[in-house]
Amino acid sequence: MGSGDIRVEQLSSLEQLLEFARLPYQVYGNRDAWWPPDVQNEIDLLAGKSLLSTYLEMAPFCARRGGRIVARVSAIINRRYIEHWHEPLGHLIHFEALDGADDGVAAMLEAAVQWLEARRMRAVRSGFAAFLDYPYAIDNYGSLPSFLLRGNGPSYHRYFKEAGFFTEKGQVDYTASLTPEWTVRYRGISDAASAAGVRVRSWREYGFLAAIDAWTEVTTAAFDRHWGWHPVTKAEVRPMLTALWETPVADLSMLATIGSDVVGAVFSVPDLSPMLVKVRPGARLDPERGGGTRGALINIGVLESARGRGVALAMTARSFLAMAERKMRFAGYTLVLDDNWASRHTALKVGARVTGNFVAYRRDLATAQRQ
Repeated sequence: MGSGDIRVEQLSSLEQLLEFARLPYQVYGNRDAWWPPDVQNEIDLLAGKSLLSTYLEMAPFCARRGGRIVARVSAIINRRYIEHWHEPLGHLIHFEALDGADDGVAAMLEAAVQWLEARRMRAVRSGFAAFLDYPYAIDNYGSLPSFLLRGNGPSYHRYFKEAGFFTEKGQVDYTASLTPEWTVRYRGISDAASAAGVRVRSWREYGFLAAIDAWTEVTTAAFDRHWGWHPVTKAEVRPMLTALWETPVADLSMLATIGSDVVGAVFSVPDLSPMLVKVRPGARLDPERGGGTRGALINIGVLESARGRGVALAMTARSFLAMAERKMRFAGYTLVLDDNWASRHTALKVGARVTGNFVAYRRDLATAQRQ
């Protein structure tokens, strides 16, 4: 598919996929700091070699100008999502584009949408897909985003709006300062939960391999009706998390039990920026964003039967306390849907404040305006 000096291609060869996976180096490479992609992981996913590939149908696209890739996206049909929500919705993931690539992006997105529509999808989402895609930043342009989150520029929103998409969901990133005053409060929260019969233990204390399975079970149940989510299996999660047992993840991630039942789970990570972030020589990270000083609570879930008993608050407090004990100065609480008031109230109760806003986009194929 070509128009003028713009050409849209559906990719398949290993060489093409490698070029596709490395586009972010052009988009973000001049920044002071940015999170590079896991190139091999992306290639394995698109080549059908990932554990997640078993329930996905995928088609990567790119737009070229004069032979050079200026934009990329992968069209995804997630059979597990469709079966869970009974909604024929496709996803666009891996989206990245250079500034000023409007014509190429428009043609590429239309090609990807047409690919999904030809397979009987009735809507398309970009900006959220469990384990596959994360939302688009609407502030803090140019600064290092929280772990896993996008650091896109403002042009991305224009690209999607011009392609007939609308804002479907907003999401919030919180940051807490782990001050001595707050660590005292975290201990008090933990003690109060224990007195009320809620026991919180780290994954290491519980037994790391057993904790992985417990996290999978709790998350699958707790997120059953959570917008955008779909079930995951132990067979998929174990290989992804088992290698982390010797890392601080085992000490920062938490499980909550009432009696013998696991009723809540948290997955938290230490500051990974020293190992993963690309930092321009001479640049320094804001301590609130990284540089070894910011842990992050990535995921928190509580079974419906145990909600209203302070379980989420107790797990968060214990995880933040573990970060503070390891000399971290800040903790992320990521991501929270704008309308998930229970989780947002938990963030406020542990002293967190909003430090980033993100959105996911949607296009309803039966009613979207045709360009």
